[in-house]
Amino acid sequence: MLRIIEDERDIRRCQRQMMRHFKPVLTGRLTVKLGHAGGSFPARIAWHASPGIWLYSRKLPEGRYWNVFGLGLPVGSSALPITCEINVPVAGVDRKLGGAFARNRDGRTFVVHRGLIGGAKKGVGKSLFASRFRGVWSALEEGRAVTPVAVIGELSSPRFVRHLSLFVLKIDRLKNLAVASPQLEMSFETVSFREEWIGRAVTETDGAGGLACDHGPIVQDLAAALRARGLRVGNDDRRDLLITDGGGRIGWMLQVIPDSSERAIFDGVARLLIYGADLPDGCRRVLVLPDGADKPHKERLKKLHVDLLPFAWDENRAVFPDLAALL
Repeated sequence: MLRIIEDERDIRRCQRQMMRHFKPVLTGRLTVKLGHAGGSFPARIAWHASPGIWLYSRKLPEGRYWNVFGLGLPVGSSALPITCEINVPVAGVDRKLGGAFARNRDGRTFVVHRGLIGGAKKGVGKSLFASRFRGVWSALEEGRAVTPVAVIGELSSPRFVRHLSLFVLKIDRLKNLAVASPQLEMSFETVSFREEWIGRAVTETDGAGGLACDHGPIVQDLAAALRARGLRVGNDDRRDLLITDGGGRIGWMLQVIPDSSERAIFDGVARLLIYGADLPDGCRRVLVLPDGADKPHKERLKKLHVDLLPFAWDENRAVFPDLAALL
């Protein structure tokens, strides 16, 4: 379980640390008209071409840090819509704001979100977030209340910008799909890869670990590596990645685990076996895990017909040295 940070100086340090992550990837600053519920106003936003998001942040007199994000390079003179807000109180607890800083029992600090998302579209709100968001979930202790929250990322992670960017992308997809009927499972014929399906829909009871937030970037990088080899890649609500042939038949299921703990490995294998049971006969099952974690389990998993694909980090990108041999 995570515990919310309430101290004003502590929150200020976290806010500054979050913003510092974006300085090395700053492309430039643009003056735009920023749109919000009360209208629009001129604002100078920071644009980050990689990963392709813009941000605007300031401390408001009413006692909160207003952190807003959007996707894509702003063009034109019309008011720029906000994709996602991660508003944090200057001090204390404010459940009317979506964002917060929190720590786990190991003292690691995270940015979390309660799912308070807004927008002009009908159906966009906390209920949509609660039912459709897939990612890293945890329980947040805030005073006497315990709240399920989405964990955006760990502040000390070198991949924090990727974690936050993926969260913004998922919020954008949720808003765009607000008018669509919920689709919790895709047919084999319509499998495609969608970032909003990355992650889980349940709250973890033991709190969030920093490595759990790496799950999304690893899935993104593996999907890109497979597509670069000309493969058809998809995913759904239960399976990290699927590879299909030209006729839409699923031939591979890949499950990513970002850490090498025994619990994580057992969980990944269980998902391969359970959620792979209704896939076509002969479908290969692949467990993607950190380099070196495969060796103690290789022979056992071979008996279960589970292949292993190790990954490593090249700066903030996951690479898969054995991918060509596996394919």
